[in-house]
Amino acid sequence: MTALPLPRWEQPRTRPMPLPFSWADQERHLVRHLSALIRLDTSNPPGNEVAVARHLARELARSGIAHTVLEASPGRANLVARLPGSGQEPPLMLLGHADVVGAQPGGWSRPPFSGEVADGRVWGRGALDMKGQVAASLLIVQLLAAHRIRLNRDVLLVVTADEEAGSRLGAYWLWENHRSLVEAEFAFNEGGGQRFMTPGGPVYTVQVAEKGSARMRVTAHGRGGHASVPRSESAVFTLAEALLRLRAFAPESVLLPASRRMLGILADLHPGTGAQAIEQLLKDPTWDRANSLPIDPVLREFVVAGLHNTATATLLSAGQRPNVVPVEASVVLDGRLLPGELPDRWVAEVQRAVGDRVEVELLHGRVSHAVHDDPELLRVLGDTVAAHEPGARLLPYINPAATDARAFPETKVLGFFPSASDADIMRLIHAPDEHARITDLMFGGKCLLDAVLRLST
Repeated sequence: MTALPLPRWEQPRTRPMPLPFSWADQERHLVRHLSALIRLDTSNPPGNEVAVARHLARELARSGIAHTVLEASPGRANLVARLPGSGQEPPLMLLGHADVVGAQPGGWSRPPFSGEVADGRVWGRGALDMKGQVAASLLIVQLLAAHRIRLNRDVLLVVTADEEAGSRLGAYWLWENHRSLVEAEFAFNEGGGQRFMTPGGPVYTVQVAEKGSARMRVTAHGRGGHASVPRSESAVFTLAEALLRLRAFAPESVLLPASRRMLGILADLHPGTGAQAIEQLLKDPTWDRANSLPIDPVLREFVVAGLHNTATATLLSAGQRPNVVPVEASVVLDGRLLPGELPDRWVAEVQRAVGDRVEVELLHGRVSHAVHDDPELLRVLGDTVAAHEPGARLLPYINPAATDARAFPETKVLGFFPSASDADIMRLIHAPDEHARITDLMFGGKCLLDAVLRLST
């Protein structure tokens, strides 16, 4: 029997796709795009993403690319642009968000909304999360349009509002109110592309799933009174004891198929004691084994998060006056749940962990189900990173954080924007002195365009 030929995008390609232009000539455009986006302060709250949407609309209009700006509420704008293809295949989406977390000037060596270009970097809030990828996506659609590259599917540029605060005025709103504009087979989003060097060579992460959530409040009660009289049974001490129990809590490990695939790749890349430790973890997964893997510490954090539900203390609250012992003390826990995990079940497990002297209540939760680990799609992305860094491999993983992917249940949303720098730079996300290295922007743009071409030509 004669085997049927693979679809064009499924055919192995070990070299970068041919281009009718030089990437070296695009650096100044990419840097200009990102610097301009950073200068638009879209801290959420209040957001004001309309400033970015209007800026992108002007850039797209210069390139003759059809687009629309859609406001979920005044100032909370989303942009959708469409570069038409032949329609042989469903659309592909380049997804990004325009809002950023806030930034106070203290602790920054350069003003956080300056977009300053210095030392081979573009500085400012949002450079990594995620205006750098938005800038690259804008340049990609402009290049596709300018060189009239024939596409077998529409390519969408979708830039949303409100991702940093839950996506209700952005991705969710678009899906619920303008679904026909944003339906796509694939989407490339934030949440992947971190580079790790291993004994077996470099590896780049790709988000194939992300965790759900269970926001909880833990409350302790006790006798109040004048603070001049110490009380060992105060609500504050009871809460502190519960938090110490939470710190010692070793949640059960859960090996989902995506996690097993990740560990299998890591075993190949860590011959010897590393592979042996990973094999033991696969046979008998425990919290302690995961936390003691002899691999890169940052990479180990990804592994631990991908094998466990978690609960992290964030906001503490107790008392109203310095001379009064409070009758109540509480802490908010940010719970992150593996795909398929139910928030109520995790709340019950956290309650057992912290003990019955405090009460754990669910504030809100979200179940994550989607895992987009299609082998052929991952092979294409693996070919892409190997074409731009020979010997590099792809590492599918479950993102412990949340992105706009949560709002597109019928789209295969993958986190993919490879960085040429090692993953430590990602610690600058939401931190002072956030910046993007120009070499990383260029590398990410090259890989992202290459992936689009592999899937769309």
